[in-house]
Amino acid sequence: MEADPVFEASFGWQQAETTLGDLSGALLHPQLVQALCTPQRHDLTEDYSFPVQQHPYRHQLEAWQTLIEASRSILVSSGTGSGKTECFLIPILNDLAVELAQRQGAPLTGVRALFLYPLNALIKSQKDRLIAWSEPFKGGIRFCLYNGDTPDQAKSKWRCEVADRRTLRTDSPPLLITNATMLEYMLVRNEDRPILNQSQGTLRWIVIDEAHTYVGSQAAELTLLLRRVLH
Repeated sequence: MEADPVFEASFGWQQAETTLGDLSGALLHPQLVQALCTPQRHDLTEDYSFPVQQHPYRHQLEAWQTLIEASRSILVSSGTGSGKTECFLIPILNDLAVELAQRQGAPLTGVRALFLYPLNALIKSQKDRLIAWSEPFKGGIRFCLYNGDTPDQAKSKWRCEVADRRTLRTDSPPLLITNATMLEYMLVRNEDRPILNQSQGTLRWIVIDEAHTYVGSQAAELTLLLRRVLH
């Protein structure tokens, strides 16, 4: 009798000893932990809840500790389904939650975190997760998916989403998800100058997705582009 082959991982992702609840008020801001536990679910295709009793993977916890406590850069290299996005997104949201609390809930204006994705499909794939974990902050933490398809004027049903270029330029959100081409345009177009002006001194995070794909001249171009952004 013939049967379909079965593939199994050679090893499982190891869980940390601590739970998400153990990290609340210690490593992670309590309001972020609450948002992770009870995320926005309505009208989203997946449930992105992270229960307080759940144990993060050890590599996720190590990434959080490195980014939050040691303030060092990291490179995340692990398999599909291992929660790579959580490794960097949760520390960034934690940073914004802390700042939001210090500002007593006043919405954050100016880019704090810049996410660079090589493909528009990868940019759009992050939208539901960002809505799920940002919407509980009631507009205090916002994001914009900025690519060639972003309309000049539009409205979103989510308080956390900046859906159009006009709002992006007049009230820049702390999370900007884009690609290298659009970032290049931002540096040279006069209409995008307000984004840079509002973000002077606020940029703290740069995320490069699929970093291993940048080789040779493409890697050099990205390096020079990021230097210009920082300047």
